[in-house]
Amino acid sequence: MTTPPPTQPLSTGPRPPPRKGPNPLLLLGLMVVSSIAFLSITEKRQTAQARPTKREFDNPLLPSMKSEKVDIPKRRHVE
Repeated sequence: MTTPPPTQPLSTGPRPPPRKGPNPLLLLGLMVVSSIAFLSITEKRQTAQARPTKREFDNPLLPSMKSEKVDIPKRRHVE
C-alpha cells in the first residue's frame, strides 16, 4: 500500500501571485502632467506681476501745492 501525496489545507487556498511595482508609464505621465501644471501656474503668476499694479500717491509729509494749509494759532507762553 502506498501513501497518498501530501495535500495543502483547504483553508489556505492557492498562493496569490507576487505583487508588481508601480507602472512606469503611469509615473511618467504623472510627472509630465504635474510639470505642465506647475509651469502654467508660474506663467500666470509672472504675467500677473508684470502688470503695473502700484499706484503712486503723494507723500503727505512733504509740502505740495495740492495740500490744504491750516493756520495754527501760536502757542501761549506759559510761565
